[in-house]
Amino acid sequence: LVSRGGSMAAKLGGLQPHPRFVVGCPGWSLCVLCTASLNIISCYGHDCLARIHADFDCATRCALLTDEDRQAVGALYQQAGCSSSMANPVCSSSPEQLCVGSCGAGKMDMAAWLPGAFGSSRVSTKHAKDELKQALDTHKQCASQCASVGVRVSMSGPEALVVRQAANMLRRCGVVQLLEASNPVHVDSLERAVAGLRSKTKAYRALLDEVQLHNGRYQVYLPFLKPFNSLEVLGANKLVLAILQDYFGSSDFGIDHASILTAGSQSGNQSLHPDVSYFKGLAVSVHTALQNITLNMGPTYFCPCTGEAMLRDEWPASAAIKMAVLRCKECLGQSLAPQHTPRGTVTIYDGAMFHKGLGNDSGNPRHILKLEVGTSDFPQRRDYCASAPPA
Repeated sequence: LVSRGGSMAAKLGGLQPHPRFVVGCPGWSLCVLCTASLNIISCYGHDCLARIHADFDCATRCALLTDEDRQAVGALYQQAGCSSSMANPVCSSSPEQLCVGSCGAGKMDMAAWLPGAFGSSRVSTKHAKDELKQALDTHKQCASQCASVGVRVSMSGPEALVVRQAANMLRRCGVVQLLEASNPVHVDSLERAVAGLRSKTKAYRALLDEVQLHNGRYQVYLPFLKPFNSLEVLGANKLVLAILQDYFGSSDFGIDHASILTAGSQSGNQSLHPDVSYFKGLAVSVHTALQNITLNMGPTYFCPCTGEAMLRDEWPASAAIKMAVLRCKECLGQSLAPQHTPRGTVTIYDGAMFHKGLGNDSGNPRHILKLEVGTSDFPQRRDYCASAPPA
């Protein structure tokens, strides 16, 4: 975690309107009612927010780990074998996250394990209820604005303005869409090359991953060969790179992996999940639509404004909201899913944001180009491909 004003602090910006989005959640009118206060019987028939105050208290204390506490948490990394492999999710989690997960599970004597943060009254909970309510209100206002106004940024205007608006949208909502951001020539070139790859059965099977995704999804990793070694073909043209540089705050970022992600016909809804169990601002996905994607083809469904904040004073509430989303299995605020995504549209979203693929009942597979990018050494620490089937 960093303090406000640190190098990773985000500057929030404005939004550009676009109407072509569907918002809501199952039984939307009920969800509005059941997320209106903290005294909730959730949309799913149980009190899924009953522990949110306890989670907030856990996170508030975990944000104040002492050096001795951190050494105690460090034993979890050793137990997970992080010195030799980063495949275990524990290895890509911060000490604060491991602390709040253990605290939230309710099975640890936190005062005995981490006496610096939990064994004293150094944390005042006098105003905790008001602080959490304010954070939830802010979260729901953010989600409502992103869902109702939309997250598309116009490509017209000076490039510097488009970059700034797109990066600000990404910071604010966690996702931004850019229509006509891809050159059709590059999309055509990619599709021809992928068709050629599919025709080479042995090579294709070696790159096929049916393990890491679920609910009828699979991906094919793209080899570092022409034309897949071209940034433009992979969806990272000059404009996209400028947006990523603005968002990350530097040019110190690189490719995690590139693949063609397919949602097969009749694939079901995924469960809500983040791509990375870490903080916002460290990893993003760049998706390029390889066909016109309609609502019945199962576009990506987003929970705007979710993800754990890296700023120390914002993290406890964002962590408590994350735990609540996991329990409720639904967005706490309004959700967002594009009704129509034209071919060539580039969607960029933060990997810490909750999202899911909707069911595809169109009768046709849905294909997108997926480019995952991480800042600094995060792709190496995440080591996503370590969990993929051996080629």
